[in-house]
Amino acid sequence: MARSNRKTEFAERISWPVSLWAFLGVMVGSIFLTFWAPFNFLFASTVTIVFIAALIYAHYKTRLDIVVINGWLYVGNAKIEMKYIKSAKELNKKQLLKIRGPAADPAAFNATRYWIKTGVKVELKDKADPTPYWLISSRKAKALTDCLN
Repeated sequence: MARSNRKTEFAERISWPVSLWAFLGVMVGSIFLTFWAPFNFLFASTVTIVFIAALIYAHYKTRLDIVVINGWLYVGNAKIEMKYIKSAKELNKKQLLKIRGPAADPAAFNATRYWIKTGVKVELKDKADPTPYWLISSRKAKALTDCLN
């Protein structure tokens, strides 16, 4: 993954929303009580700490970094050179839901997050790549589209 710096044309990091963290906080409390009641405090604390560590790891692994720098587009662990991008189209909520659902192409690269309501469809022109387009969730869809076109 490219690190953003002064030459970065676009950068965005998408992490879990506060509502998901709140839900998981309730789940952590529930897990603690589930193991504390039949066992003991030490066992429940150990299980809870392991669960919290797993959540922190999952948060780190599922965040989505979008960076445009030095003629390359980086989305998560994927990257593509700008010369292979045919066009980029900003998608509103309705368009994103449609292209993510019934109009989806199974060969497309999908970097979407359910809590992000807007996105960008990046069409490719690389004949050697069977991927027809990239579908990317972005809160800054307009800025990303402008950067890619």
